[in-house]
Parts: sequence; structure tokens; C-alpha cells
Amino acid sequence: MKDTCIFPGSFNPFTLGHKHLIDEALKIYSRVIVAVAEETYKEDVIEPILRAELARKSLANYDTVEVKCFSGMLTDFLKQENCFNVVRGYRNDVDYEYEKDLERIYVSMDYRVNFVLIESKIAEISSETVRKLVKNRQSIENLVCKEITEEVKRLYEYI
Repeated sequence: MKDTCIFPGSFNPFTLGHKHLIDEALKIYSRVIVAVAEETYKEDVIEPILRAELARKSLANYDTVEVKCFSGMLTDFLKQENCFNVVRGYRNDVDYEYEKDLERIYVSMDYRVNFVLIESKIAEISSETVRKLVKNRQSIENLVCKEITEEVKRLYEYI
């Protein structure tokens, strides 16, 4: 088993899909750092500290997972952590091509970057879907961890 990987994203909000990808990453790596991007370039986003806190609450029982916020380029965060293993997930062919493009960019910035792409087994879950459901007052019970369901509803209802 390799040592550590970085799982970067906006986690806007953290979903059961993200948790699934962390479970899969832990089959390869002994430790996962969930890297919450401060800059997301999305309109309906909550503060990074709140997104990180939702992830922490969802992962409270995971001893080998740590959640950190980062700003700027992912490659700078990788250098800071001295870890160049990056795990990303994809749900479909479009996601896969997007992730492959990201991989090419990051590897061109730092040859030490090692991307591992994991196919999501629960492709219907996305943060965007959660946000839309909350705004339309629909159930998100099977999309986010039960520990954060009410908080996600409260945080995303009016943004």
C-alpha cells in the first residue's frame, strides 16, 4: 500500500459520492488528505471552512483521513504536503475526459504528480444535485451523510 494521497475538490457540499471515493482510495493508500479548495469559481458556494467542517463531520470515524483547506494551485499544496499522489473521481465519460485534461495540466506543472482516477459506483450523486434539491426543498437523505443532512439544508437553502 502506498502511503498518502490527496483528494482535492470543492466539496460543495460533501456527499456520499465523495465518501465512496475516499473508501476506494483507502484500498490503495493508507492515508487520505481531503483538500478543500478555497477558490471554486462557482456561484452557489459556502465558505471553505464550512465545507471542510461538513467533510470532517462526515468522516469523523475515519482515523486515516484528514481534511485541510488550501488556496491557490493544487501543485503548490502538493509541494507543501510533500505528497504528489492525487485521487480524483469520475462518474461518466465526460468527467473522465475532464479529469484526464486536469492530469495533463498538473503533470506538466510538476512531473512528480501521480493521478489515480476512480470510477464512482454511485454516479447519480453530485454536489450540484444536492444543492438543487435543497433549494427546491426536496429530500437529500440518500445523498449526504446523516450527520450533516440538516446542516446542509440550512446552509444551502438560500444561497
